[in-house]
Amino acid sequence: MSNSKLPLPSPPSLPGRRAVATTLATALAATLVLSLAGCGGGGSSAVDSGTPVPPPVATGPEVLVQITTGASIAAIADSAGASVIDQFGRRPIYRLQLPAGRDAEAAAAALAQRSDVRFAESNVENETPEGTKNSIWLIGGDAGSYGTQWAPTSLRLPAAQALATGEGVRVAVLDTGIDATHPALAGRLARTAGGAILGRDFVDDDADASESGSRADIGWGHGTHVAGLVALAAPSARLMPVRVLDRQGRGNVWVLAEALAWAVDPDGNPATDDGAHIVNMSLGSTKPTRLLSAVVSLASCEFGDDDNDFDDAGFDDDRARCALGHGAAVLSAAGNSGSDTERLYPAAEEVKGARAITATTAQQGLAPFANRGGWIKLAAPGEAIVSTVPGGGWGTWSGTSMASPLAAGTAALVLGRPSPNPRPGATGLRQWFAEDLMKRLEDRARPVCNASVRQIDAAAAVGDTPAPDTACP
Repeated sequence: MSNSKLPLPSPPSLPGRRAVATTLATALAATLVLSLAGCGGGGSSAVDSGTPVPPPVATGPEVLVQITTGASIAAIADSAGASVIDQFGRRPIYRLQLPAGRDAEAAAAALAQRSDVRFAESNVENETPEGTKNSIWLIGGDAGSYGTQWAPTSLRLPAAQALATGEGVRVAVLDTGIDATHPALAGRLARTAGGAILGRDFVDDDADASESGSRADIGWGHGTHVAGLVALAAPSARLMPVRVLDRQGRGNVWVLAEALAWAVDPDGNPATDDGAHIVNMSLGSTKPTRLLSAVVSLASCEFGDDDNDFDDAGFDDDRARCALGHGAAVLSAAGNSGSDTERLYPAAEEVKGARAITATTAQQGLAPFANRGGWIKLAAPGEAIVSTVPGGGWGTWSGTSMASPLAAGTAALVLGRPSPNPRPGATGLRQWFAEDLMKRLEDRARPVCNASVRQIDAAAAVGDTPAPDTACP
C-alpha cells in the first residue's frame, strides 16, 4: 500500500502479506471460487538425517471488514476467532484470517450483524473469461497487421488520433504484468523522475511488474496483450504496469483493491500528481464485493462529501487527493459467457466514473461470447484482435478483455480535449471528472447491429461530434 499502516492489534509475528494472499484473475470470471489457494515452494528440501520435518501450517479462509470509527478491530476479530493480518492503508478496513476449515461466508455473515461493522465479506477469488473458457492467444500477426487490423477502422481511430494521441495520459493496466522489453511497449511505459518504470507487482510484492510464466500457463501474456491495445488506441499515452494476477490469471479482491489504490497514488502523497488518469481492469468476479465497489469509488473520486462510508479520518488522504482532481476513470471487461443474466464485477458495480465494456465483431454485431444486458452501455472490438505478447512477439486473442483496453485507450484520447464541465481549480488533464469522461464515450457512441448496446466511436468522442450510423449487414 502507498499509505503507511497503523500498528495492528494482532500478534507480533504475522504471516507475510503475500504468503497468505489468494489468487485473483485476469479478464473476468465466469465462475467464482471461494476457497483459498495454498502457497508453497516447489522442489525438494535437504534435511539432516533424523531431523523431523514439521507439517505445513494450514491457512484458513479470509474475511474482509470495514469497521466503524472508534471500533476495536481486536475485539471484532476475536469474536470471530480470527487473526488480523493486514490493514488497507490507514483506512478502517482490515483483512482477517480464520482458522483452517472455517466457513468464510458464515463468519462474514455473523460479523456483518455487529453494529460496529460496516461490511464483512469473504476475500473472493475471480478468474478471467479467457481463463475460464481455456482460451489462450494464438501466435500470429506482426507489427503491420497490428496497426491495420479491423479494430482501428471500426473505432475510427485514425481520425481520432489526428486530434489527440493521449499525450501526458497515464493508463494503469491491472493484469498479469507487462513485458516491458517488447519493442512496441518499451518506449511507452510511465517512468518515475529517476527513470524507473512506474509499476508494481502485488503478487510478489516488489517493483518488477513483468509477466511471469510460460506458454504452459493459461494467464501468461494476458497483461502484455491488453497493454498493447491501450497503446494501439492511444500511442502517446504512458502505461503503468500493475501485476495483480498470477501466471494462471488468478488473484483476489484484497490484492486488487490494494493495487487500485496504489495506481491512483503511487507515492502515497495525495498532493503529487503521479497517479493514473485511466485504469483498465480486464478481470473480475461473478460476486459483488463492498470493498471493490468502495475502492472504485475512491479511485474515480466520484463520491460525495456526505458519503458516510468514507467519513473516517483514515480516508483523509483519499479526500485530499480527490479535492485536487487526482482520480481515474475505470474501465473493466464485461465477461465472456455470452449471457444476458450473468454480471461481472467490478464491471457491474455501476459506480460513477466506471463502465463495463463488452465486445463486438468486424461485422458490427455483438460477439457471440460477449455478455450483454442493460447494465452494459458500451462495447468495443473484441474478436480476433492482434496485439503484443511476451518475448517481442504478436498474438491473436478474442474476449471482452481485448475490448476494454481499446475503450481505455480511447478515453485517454478524449482526456486531451477540453472538458465540457471543467473541475474547479484543476488544470490540464485533471479538468475532466471521471463520470463526464464516461458520458462522453456513451453520448458519442454508435449502434451495434441487433443489440441495445452501443460501440465506442473514437473520432466522434474525441471531436465531440455525432457518430455516423452503423451499416449493418
